[in-house]
Amino acid sequence: MIYEFKLPDIGEGLHEAEIIRWLVREGDVVNADQPIAEIQTDKAMVEMTTPVAGKVVALAGPEGATVKVGEPLIVVETEAAVAGEAAPTEDSVREPVPAAHGEALRPARKRAIAAPSVRKRARELGVPIDEVEGTGEGGRVTLADVERYVREREAAATVAARDEAKKDALPTGGAAGGRQASIATWTSIAGLDALFEEEERVPLRGLRKKIAEKMVKSVYTAPHATGMDEIDVTKLVEIRKSLASELAKEQIKLTYLPFIIKAVTRALKEYPMFNASLDEETNEIVLKKRYHIGIATATKAGLLVPVIRDADQKSIRELAVEIAELSEKAHRQALRLEELQGSTFTITSTGAGGGWFATPIINYPEVAIFGAHAIKRKPVVIDDEIVIRDMMGISLTFDHRVIDGEPAGRFMRTVAHYLSHPEVLLLDVR
Repeated sequence: MIYEFKLPDIGEGLHEAEIIRWLVREGDVVNADQPIAEIQTDKAMVEMTTPVAGKVVALAGPEGATVKVGEPLIVVETEAAVAGEAAPTEDSVREPVPAAHGEALRPARKRAIAAPSVRKRARELGVPIDEVEGTGEGGRVTLADVERYVREREAAATVAARDEAKKDALPTGGAAGGRQASIATWTSIAGLDALFEEEERVPLRGLRKKIAEKMVKSVYTAPHATGMDEIDVTKLVEIRKSLASELAKEQIKLTYLPFIIKAVTRALKEYPMFNASLDEETNEIVLKKRYHIGIATATKAGLLVPVIRDADQKSIRELAVEIAELSEKAHRQALRLEELQGSTFTITSTGAGGGWFATPIINYPEVAIFGAHAIKRKPVVIDDEIVIRDMMGISLTFDHRVIDGEPAGRFMRTVAHYLSHPEVLLLDVR
């Protein structure tokens, strides 16, 4: 019997997914619940498993292809005869290869042991990871192994190109003509390295492709406007430093982000229009009654936005713990789909080493995004005196269809007030 395993609806609002990597091939015999593919949705990378056992007779397409929800992802033959076949193992599979006299058999290459982040990097570089020799524990392939493979491949390609160029450019004329040709040839060959290093092409796939699509949709759908300011956070720097030493005893890392989240959620309650989305079909502004804050997180794989739910109900300590947990999972690409969905407002940061200001892109369909930037010691004028203070750059990008500049300015001043007087935020036990 032929069974079509169709791509299920694996998440809210998701209509399609990109095939990142096939874990099986046509002709393979699979067991029920065996992983068959890694797919990339709008939110996260997901490993799909087959619900039935049998022989794989068809795949949806090559790696990089897009499959819509409800379309067949894999076709499996589940007849009794097939069910009786033994699934191939790494040690038992053999592949035919030409030999001097007839055919011989050799073991098929084993599937590499590697973390998802390493596999993704290998795909981005066009590296067949099963061909990479792993130097990690138990033969695990590491990022360093992948990068070494790329260097060796490029070196081999350069040598081959040089040899080919030398062969094609060998002089065939007389002594004088040959000498002249040789000089020109070697001059040309000397520049080959620079020529080969001028560009590198990396496929736009997986998470990077989804980020690109979301950024384009946001910018071309919502008219963006950005306000910027700098605020005095000297007290915040002092309070965070004091509390950080205390929480460190519990192995909790305290950054500035919990304070920023508390300040932003307070401002959202005062200005509900910022905690909203625009329903374009009904021409209605949808005001959200709960405060789910997305935290833009840079990872090696790309930008992820894990969500802290009901952030207004959590203390500075609770926020610090949850931020650390979500960040660690984001860097391991271990976030669950529900941890990447449902944000009502997003906060982004260029980090301590980032710039003074920026123009963040709205996490569509939200209507605004707050940017917290570097804190620097600067001279400022207070009561006609020049003093040194800790100053933070902030920015607010908003959807001008829903929000105007004047309320945007008031929202920023409200956030600035709370960050300049962080002792008020400590009153929020919950």
